[in-house]
Amino acid sequence: MQLFQCRNFRRHCVASAAVVAACGVSVIAAAAESPPWAAAIGYTANTFSSNFTPATVDAAKSGKAGFAWYPWNLYGHHADTSALKFNADNSVTLMGDTTGPNGELVSATAAGNAAKFVGTAFGGGAYIDAEIKFDPQDVANAASKGWPAFWSLAMEDSVLPGGTQWPGQPPGYKHSVEVDILEYLYLPYNVPRNIYGAGMHDWYGVPNVTCGHGLCAQHMQPQEPKRITPAGTDFTQYHHFGFLWVPATGTSQGYARFYFDGQVMGADRRWTKFDGQPPPPANQPWVFGRLDQQHLVLILGTGPNEPMSIRSVNVWQASGANNLHQ
Repeated sequence: MQLFQCRNFRRHCVASAAVVAACGVSVIAAAAESPPWAAAIGYTANTFSSNFTPATVDAAKSGKAGFAWYPWNLYGHHADTSALKFNADNSVTLMGDTTGPNGELVSATAAGNAAKFVGTAFGGGAYIDAEIKFDPQDVANAASKGWPAFWSLAMEDSVLPGGTQWPGQPPGYKHSVEVDILEYLYLPYNVPRNIYGAGMHDWYGVPNVTCGHGLCAQHMQPQEPKRITPAGTDFTQYHHFGFLWVPATGTSQGYARFYFDGQVMGADRRWTKFDGQPPPPANQPWVFGRLDQQHLVLILGTGPNEPMSIRSVNVWQASGANNLHQ
């Protein structure tokens, strides 16, 4: 792997915009040091390290390989790239897209090549981290028309349709897990401004059939996704939002753990190994275990008139061998 010289002394150094693709590893910025809690379980390979420039974001919608980020192009909605503002410090500000879901940039998107996609989706476990800032007052003023968010969907359904069939169920019976690392959506419920959402959703069923409208879902318990940061937290300054994903094995539970500036946010959510057991997932020990069989596409988005700036996104894993990368 090519190594880059840092241009400054920040832990997430900024480097050449060249992209190196080897063994499923995307490197856009200089390799960042693995946080100790990730290194402790063997996640020391910095498989994705990105800043934001016209060379790392496919703002022209070329659909070509070699970018870290692509405009949202999922479920029939296409993001408006005029809502992207590139900053002198190699960060990007999302100005809020009005064309569809709460997503503007994705780490992988559909393409016309043999693989049917370009970009990177992450499998086999990871620690995922982003440096993000936004103004809570913008969220309050916008009255919940979207919100600052860093989240993910299964590549197998969002980019490559048809890969989420639940084994043993009727054709079209889907099963996938969504992971939300940051959702600043609690403010409209009159809670303190130092609270944000981070959690998971286990989606399943035949769309618009099994549960009427959309898909069925097993969510976390009502208070579980509520992440409480220190009183007085200033979200207009950059903070790290992290997600630790450790897959289950035949002898150990898998788990999800959320972090804010290196501090654990709430209790772990654990699951046993999922091997295609029949639905529903409610109250099952393997709920959310479907995640271990899938690949996460990272998504950045915000609501109209709620600018969100992102300075870096990093992923650490044991290796990139289980990633999907083109």
